Amino acid sequence: MTKETSFICLLSEEHNNMQAPLTILLADNNLKKADLLSENIQDNSSFHCIKFKTDKELFSLLSPSSAQLLFYDLTSPETKTRMATLQKIRADFPDLLIIAVIPEDAVELVKAVLALDLFFYIHKPYDQAEIRIALQRAQAKIGSRPVKAPVAAPDTSSTQERSSFHGLVGQSRPMRQLFDLITKVADDEFATVLIRGESGTGKELVAKAIHSHSQRHKKHFVPVNCAAIPDDLLESELFGYTKGAFTGATQNKIGRIEYADGGTLFLDEIGDMKPSLQAKLLRVLQEKEFEPVGGLKACPVDTRILAATHCNLEQLVSEGRFREDLYYRLSVIPLTIPPLKERREDIPLLLESFIQTYSTQRGRAPLTFTPQVITALMSYEWRGNVRELENLVQHMSVLFSGKEVGLEDLPEKFTLNFDPSTVVEAQPSPITAQHPESREPEAKRDQTEQEEKETIMTSTTEISWEMGPVDFNDLIDTFERQLIMQAMKKTGGNKKEAASLLNLKRTTLLEKMKKKEMQEFWEE
Repeated sequence: MTKETSFICLLSEEHNNMQAPLTILLADNNLKKADLLSENIQDNSSFHCIKFKTDKELFSLLSPSSAQLLFYDLTSPETKTRMATLQKIRADFPDLLIIAVIPEDAVELVKAVLALDLFFYIHKPYDQAEIRIALQRAQAKIGSRPVKAPVAAPDTSSTQERSSFHGLVGQSRPMRQLFDLITKVADDEFATVLIRGESGTGKELVAKAIHSHSQRHKKHFVPVNCAAIPDDLLESELFGYTKGAFTGATQNKIGRIEYADGGTLFLDEIGDMKPSLQAKLLRVLQEKEFEPVGGLKACPVDTRILAATHCNLEQLVSEGRFREDLYYRLSVIPLTIPPLKERREDIPLLLESFIQTYSTQRGRAPLTFTPQVITALMSYEWRGNVRELENLVQHMSVLFSGKEVGLEDLPEKFTLNFDPSTVVEAQPSPITAQHPESREPEAKRDQTEQEEKETIMTSTTEISWEMGPVDFNDLIDTFERQLIMQAMKKTGGNKKEAASLLNLKRTTLLEKMKKKEMQEFWEE
């Protein structure tokens, strides 16, 4: 580790179940970040902090009887060296619980951490909720008393639990952003929300979360799947009907809109609703009233409407299949759920949640997954999203209750394109795969453009394999740095033009330069 690395020893107050105080060691490659992490830990526990600054002092603390938990930072450029250090610590101190600190969106690093069978991982920049979750799980594992929870108002405490939010599970950045947005949306009791997402991402769960977190949570949450109910029945289901409205209407019937009065109406697959019903729904949104089928008098209603679709409503509007005025009424607040393939780091948490549901809560012994299996599942495409993952866990819980699931136990489709060697070896760099000597020229490509691209690739990706395995993340970082510097030189430091050359947004380029600490070379 570098000389700037800070080690913080955290000593708790006396524990009822332990003769010696619980010791937590923290390694961070930035002193200011180390201070921030220690403050967050103290906010969520009763620990006292003592700081150390050298590698030697860290290893002097790592005795079998001293430390029980280690926070270890893997966000520095020396990731390869730090992983090797972690392997040594893991081998020398098998009872030590290790929590890795990794950068956001570092999927490959998550796989490497899982391959080491570490206890847990959190992201950097630090999030207080993640730190609290890590401490709670660690103390539960060690057998000490629970970590002291931070003081929070009863109606907002659930927003602090970032890994689980009203049935939604995840701690990736897209999910934390989604949880924050749900909290803001729920505070407004009247604005309509259009929830977008692929099939199986959990659109109804998001709608339930909005309802549960709002002031309407004491009233009904009424879901309606517009695609599952025939068109000739959907109108009466939504609006109800009066006695004698049609043959067989022997009495009045309350519709789901009225049943949701004071609560929330969730219209799933709104894109499948026929135009005549779209017009009637528009009146509910505009006038806050509805007319039952066969009724002569409008009835006032206070219902918040949430809609969801996996379709492209803008395209349906352009094709004349969906009312434009209704579209704008529904999409006052658009909300998009990321597909599972865009938040693969949440898969271990989802697995844990589903195992709890389908094993422990149903009286079965919980199953476990090997690191290879978890890596294979994180490499899978998940076209069915979270629903497909849930179905897999349910399937495996029935067949392998109380057992460890290996690669050979998974259905073939989950391992078809998976190479087990990727669990312990770096993924092949896409840069080397594009080296001009190893790729075939594409037909009808402009020769000048091709030669320019080959020149850039050759100048930035020549690798000496004689030295052994490479650090994939370092190569990617170096390659991005060189591309940015070349683009900036080409444009004379004009960030807008450089972003255009790189086919990036200007804000994206600035963010990359900031993360790589390059901003000081290019003044605004």
